[in-house]
Amino acid sequence: MSGKPLFGLFAVWIGWAGGFLVLYALQATGCRADWHHHMIGPISTLRLLLIATTAAIVLVLVLLSWKTGRNGLTSPLERIGALANGAAIVATVCFAGVLGLSMCA
Repeated sequence: MSGKPLFGLFAVWIGWAGGFLVLYALQATGCRADWHHHMIGPISTLRLLLIATTAAIVLVLVLLSWKTGRNGLTSPLERIGALANGAAIVATVCFAGVLGLSMCA
């Protein structure tokens, strides 16, 4: 068995974990730097950066998922990988739930 189907199974979840770390690092940095007090129109700089970063992470995960499955899903492991990738993308979109909360305590 080649390592490519196995990579396809975990690739997007690794990206999800990296995105999770980036978002929380950005949030912590933004709170410490008072970015939540600087406004760009009706939205704070921190919130705008978090929204843009979340959108970029979702885009990267979709592209990564597309790349790992573009040759067709021939084996059961590849089909499972495609479903796992979809779950990772949905889990990343769930990050958006925190955008309605206060950014910094």
